[in-house]
Amino acid sequence: MLISCRKLTKSFGDKVVLNGLGMDICQGDRIGLVGRNGAGKTTLANILAGGLAYDEGSMISTRQKLSIGYLRQNEAEPELFSSVLSNETMVNGEFQRLTSHLGINRIHDWSGERLRNLSGGEKTKLALAAVLAAQPDLIILDEPTNHMDYLGVEYLVAELNRFPGAAIIISHDRYFLNSTVSQIAEIENGKLKMYPGNYSRYREAKQQEKESQWHRYQSQQKEQQKINATADRLRNWSDKAHRESRQKGEGIGGKEYYRKKAKKRDQAIKSQIKRLEKMRKEGIAPPTEDPRVNFEVNAREKGNRRLLEADGISKAYGKLTLFEDSSFYINRGEKVGVLGPNGCGKTTLVKLILRLENLDEGRLFLSQSARVAYVSQDLPRYEKENLKSLIQDWPLEKQKSTFQLFIGLGIAYDRLSVALGELSRGERMKIAMGLALMDEYDFLILDEPTNHLDIYSREALEESLKQFPGAILLIAHDRYLLDQVCDRMLVFDNQKIMRIEGRVSEYFTLKQETLTKHSSGKAGNGEELLLLETRISWVISELSRYKPGEPNYLVLEQEYNELIEQRKRLNRER
Repeated sequence: MLISCRKLTKSFGDKVVLNGLGMDICQGDRIGLVGRNGAGKTTLANILAGGLAYDEGSMISTRQKLSIGYLRQNEAEPELFSSVLSNETMVNGEFQRLTSHLGINRIHDWSGERLRNLSGGEKTKLALAAVLAAQPDLIILDEPTNHMDYLGVEYLVAELNRFPGAAIIISHDRYFLNSTVSQIAEIENGKLKMYPGNYSRYREAKQQEKESQWHRYQSQQKEQQKINATADRLRNWSDKAHRESRQKGEGIGGKEYYRKKAKKRDQAIKSQIKRLEKMRKEGIAPPTEDPRVNFEVNAREKGNRRLLEADGISKAYGKLTLFEDSSFYINRGEKVGVLGPNGCGKTTLVKLILRLENLDEGRLFLSQSARVAYVSQDLPRYEKENLKSLIQDWPLEKQKSTFQLFIGLGIAYDRLSVALGELSRGERMKIAMGLALMDEYDFLILDEPTNHLDIYSREALEESLKQFPGAILLIAHDRYLLDQVCDRMLVFDNQKIMRIEGRVSEYFTLKQETLTKHSSGKAGNGEELLLLETRISWVISELSRYKPGEPNYLVLEQEYNELIEQRKRLNRER
């Protein structure tokens, strides 16, 4: 056992976050830490990592020296990476291997300015590599898949499988939790409860618990109704006995007889009332519901069957080709996921559909009758304004319906008066989605809509999208969401956009079977190709940071051309 926690308590002012919490962490454990926003997940992580003191309880380690690696959710300081890179052993060894697998190479050549201008995905990957390369006894990862494409997620899953120590993972990525953890630790009302299995097993167990608790609660309610009925009946009998003691109490002992009879009834009533009060005090409470989040998406069903059609489309920036000679279509009512690594051109495709950019070749047809709602992954820019000030000039009826919408999304009314820049990222994403989805549409284009949303909001969005009768184009690294919502895919692969009939899980299964088949007898060929694809994606995303002709652009462009030739060679060998 690495750490044993008993009766941990932590409060912030009057708010008790952890209340007598207990857990054990053993060598090799893979624990997913889940709970509502504000439940205390990050507080517990900080306590375990030694960065925060607890108020009461005990935390004991069986080892004299326990090393802990902690990836915080907002691990973004360039100074961290500068200190990491000063360790030559790490750069030339395990750290170099990890960053290469995550799609980042030649870190030691990066300048201080380059480190100060890291993208969100680069920050996460470098911080992850630094944590894993140190080979600690325990790693704590807080939202490690933020900004990471599916290739990066797959490599992280593989690295966690290789990692010999224990891991605690805080994540809203259900696919990632299903792929990595063997236990779920849920924090609710300051208490922690362990569930065996991955996230899906945990949700099944929670549902069974709710159904069982609801059944026991209903049985208890029926028993209470019986007790109430018995007490009422005894009251009637008691009243009758008291009347009889007054009316029929003549003769020797007659009055005393009826008084004893009345007292006996009174005692029976008190006994039943006491039993009822005890049941109400110690009895079974109804199961608590998950946070109510309601994504109401309006739709209309009018127009031609064919909504979007691409015929031989191509797009490049200078010598950098994103995709070429690609053809596909989307019909009304179809739910289509978009899959591809960072920098392959997914967001560029959306801009082409919305006519914000122009094609180089080919034809892209969007039905003139289509009403399109677009939700960008970019958060609202009006940082100093609040929602109320943004809509203050709207008609009163529309303002009222807007407030109702956002309350339905799980945003408290008083938060609507707070400046957008001071809201959480999850709240800001909900506002961005709500503003885009207020009208009736027949085509939704969603670019990473689950960014910064908690699990409950993701599940609510998932259910709403499944019920939406219109067409959906969904760009997401959340494979669980893609698999649940979309039964068709647009896949970016080898500078092509291909329409795939089937779900993302079916596509990956088929791709793995094909890769295994073609790689048999050629050790390392398949893995080398995947690493190459990851590197190409990184170079493409880097090229967008510079202007053609700049020294950095020319260096990257040369590397890009070399990588394309290597990919062609590997494909020929397969």
